[in-house]
Amino acid sequence: MLLGIFILHLSRSVIPLLVLAALNAVIVRPVISWLQMRVHMSRGLAVGLVHLCLAILGPLVVILILPTIIDALVYVGSLDYRSLLEGGVEWLRSTLTTIKAARLPVAALDAYVDRAIDTVLEAFQTSSPTAVPPSLDAILQPLSSALKSVMETSANLVGAAFSRAAMIVFIFLASIYISLDADTYRRAFLQAVPADHQPEISFLFARIERMWNAFFHGELTLMLVIGAITTIGLAALGMPGALYLGIIAGLLEIIPTIGPIIAAIPAVIVALVQGSVYLPIGNLAFAGLIILFYILVQQVENNFIVPRVLGGAVELPPLVVMTGVVVGASVGGILGALLATPVIATGREMLDYIYRKMLDQEPLTEETVPDPGTHPSRSGNWLSSLPAELQKWIRSRSPRPRQGGGQASPSQSDSGPGGPS
Repeated sequence: MLLGIFILHLSRSVIPLLVLAALNAVIVRPVISWLQMRVHMSRGLAVGLVHLCLAILGPLVVILILPTIIDALVYVGSLDYRSLLEGGVEWLRSTLTTIKAARLPVAALDAYVDRAIDTVLEAFQTSSPTAVPPSLDAILQPLSSALKSVMETSANLVGAAFSRAAMIVFIFLASIYISLDADTYRRAFLQAVPADHQPEISFLFARIERMWNAFFHGELTLMLVIGAITTIGLAALGMPGALYLGIIAGLLEIIPTIGPIIAAIPAVIVALVQGSVYLPIGNLAFAGLIILFYILVQQVENNFIVPRVLGGAVELPPLVVMTGVVVGASVGGILGALLATPVIATGREMLDYIYRKMLDQEPLTEETVPDPGTHPSRSGNWLSSLPAELQKWIRSRSPRPRQGGGQASPSQSDSGPGGPS
């Protein structure tokens, strides 16, 4: 164990790259399995074909999408935040002046409020000092250091570009090897487990793998759906830059719970600065309308879209997800925030297995796992199971046939004595 911890410490700079390679292998694994089962390709040929398509389509998609993403970020960054701040300060000053002009019934309280408002108004009063033009020496002196800094920055950029290219090649090759040898790693681990426990461990691995696949494919679907809904809704409300704000909302959807909240901030700022294109309301009222729109989108997503896209893959309370995202971001940055939810769900599955073993209960297997169709809370389409549940309840409430005398029911006469009910 100490040797393993020491090796992990030495390879800590490579672990994030291996994690990215493993994520890529997990995402493309269903496609590889489909090619093996349906097209009857060998595993090596399927892995090579899928990664060749990734090598061709990946840069093409980045080239097509990156300009739009950059335009969206430039649009949000080029907003006139100074005028927004000045307008907010002016509104606050006028509001405080109005409150000061009003007279409160209690004289002591009125004097206290006036003094507090005077203190705040004095803080807003800034004197602009007379601008003194700098001397020629003061202008020329930093030029040499600035030129040196530019040269060093250029060299660092070239080195960083080569380093990033090498990292991408490493992740790509590592993903190929993980896809090729995933079954070998799995069999080697199962062989190290006692034979009596291999079926339940294998089923545990299958549950975890299905959960990760469902999470990432569901997140990609959510990004597209929420981006489209946000773009159409903002355009209908007359929001300037609706396409760019919809792209930002779709991209931030990859961070559960916190991403949609962050995506609403630039939209509210745009509403305060520019207002609606054709709605005859003020900027402040329009900003409130935009906040209500984002809340509505979140409610629709949480109650209708997420259950049908993710289903019961990741069943975690919102507070747990939010806490995990914050902790993951503080530990591993964007990658930590992205992986926080599936990692917590994986830990929950493992703890559930350990808990059942500690209590001498039967772990979940293919025979003991609940059927999602009989549990509306674990099923994405709960409406489809509602008629069956209602019929089951009616049967349980219906009166049973009397025992003893009288004609036997058809079920009793058919089954015979000792026969199945």
